[in-house]
Amino acid sequence: MRPAFAACLAVLLAPPADGGAWLETPGRGFATASASYRRTASGAQHELSYYGAYGITPKLTLGVDLNQTGDLSGHALVFARMPLHQGARYRLAAEAAFGGNHDRGVWMMMQRTTLSYGRGFGTGTASGWLAIDAAYELRNSGLAAVWKLDATIGLNRPGKPAPMLQIETSKLDGGTFSYTLTPSLRYPLRSGRELILGLEHRSAGEGSLGLKLGLWQKF
Repeated sequence: MRPAFAACLAVLLAPPADGGAWLETPGRGFATASASYRRTASGAQHELSYYGAYGITPKLTLGVDLNQTGDLSGHALVFARMPLHQGARYRLAAEAAFGGNHDRGVWMMMQRTTLSYGRGFGTGTASGWLAIDAAYELRNSGLAAVWKLDATIGLNRPGKPAPMLQIETSKLDGGTFSYTLTPSLRYPLRSGRELILGLEHRSAGEGSLGLKLGLWQKF
């Protein structure tokens, strides 16, 4: 019974591929690249993003976060993530990121602070994870402040397509509230890769519907 119990516990506590409250193992890392295409009232819009994280020590993960939305906006950040609580039932981590953001090609300084919560869950037939990230961003050299609250819930199905739901919310100080819902499927590939195919609904002033394609890679 002990080996079986240990195997089940490892599945429940296994980190999701996209980090959050989970830190990378020292000497190991994770990278993801994604592209989305959507139609809006003002025309077609595409978005490209890249995220990479690497474990330095058991209590330090470093990484980069890059994003570009058409020729309108984007950011480039480096970050450090450290654990606050790494227990059997749940995990907490804090992350500080520094870099820059641009608005139509004009770059300015940007900082972001994130508090992440994560936990694994399981039933008699399935296991998965829940991740919640609360972030505060200072963009445009401190002239614009943004609050964000994101959540991801996913199931583990080794060797089989697995469902995942991402909810992203954003509120600019003095601005409007926006959100994005992205249900998707994770398709396992060779060499620790996963293909992510999602349908993205975004409400940011005007509603839009798009497709999102991503690739996850553990190394």
